[in-house]
Amino acid sequence: MRRRTVLCGLVAATFSSPSLVIAQFTPFALRLVRRTGWEELMGRNKCVIGDLYHSDPSFPISDLGTKLCNVLELPYRNNINEISAIPAGQYEGFIRTDGSRGWRIELKGTGSREHIQLHVGNRPKDTIGCLLPGTGDASDASCTIAGSKAAIQTIRDSYADSTNKRPVVLSVQA
Repeated sequence: MRRRTVLCGLVAATFSSPSLVIAQFTPFALRLVRRTGWEELMGRNKCVIGDLYHSDPSFPISDLGTKLCNVLELPYRNNINEISAIPAGQYEGFIRTDGSRGWRIELKGTGSREHIQLHVGNRPKDTIGCLLPGTGDASDASCTIAGSKAAIQTIRDSYADSTNKRPVVLSVQA
């Protein structure tokens, strides 16, 4: 029997017979590219700024995709809980909407560290190892990022799944 794959918006369905339909969500692929030399440029080691792209997971590293926003993180400090960024690598994630932080992405597979999220925040004190999206770069010596709520809304609009069931894949590049 011949198999046929049909792509419809966010859902890819594979038909092997008229009575059997298997549907899977295509992952929401994000790529975070940390800017090198940021600590030296700012003369401190309080934060790292990166660029967040929406891309296809099969794209080569050289093809980043569409830039969504900037991201503020703590610098990498051996992946120590609450004071370090996560190491470069690929992480699966999911959408959370509970609690006071609203819509956000939580990452899985971050080792001993739990609840690492991409959520609203503007300065290092708003994070304990999480990623803070923003529409602007650091604006002063305190290492802040502007437009976090607008950046989260841009990510949410790109996510485009009202059921919040679509899987997320985040690739972090140093």
